Amino acid sequence: MATDHNPRPMSRAWQRHRAARTVACQAHDAEDLALLLDMLGLTASEGRVSPEVSTPEPPVPEPRTPPPTLDPMSACRLSNLLRDGKAGQAGRPASPG
Repeated sequence: MATDHNPRPMSRAWQRHRAARTVACQAHDAEDLALLLDMLGLTASEGRVSPEVSTPEPPVPEPRTPPPTLDPMSACRLSNLLRDGKAGQAGRPASPG
């Protein structure tokens, strides 16, 4: 018994799709293809799109965390630093002068 690489059995729709694709390769022209598909009870549309191919679902964005809140004193100090243009100097010791 041959082992299948895909452990789950193929669906009937997938088998019909593969049969229609195989017949399409053997047909010489459109009339020949129509005749072969009719003999097997298949339609051309069954060979066009794979039945198990589905569109991927859009990614779900991670919930955004709210920004941290500052106590009023820290907010006031930050506001003053930004207003005075000294935000880049925050945390540095004052130079003597």
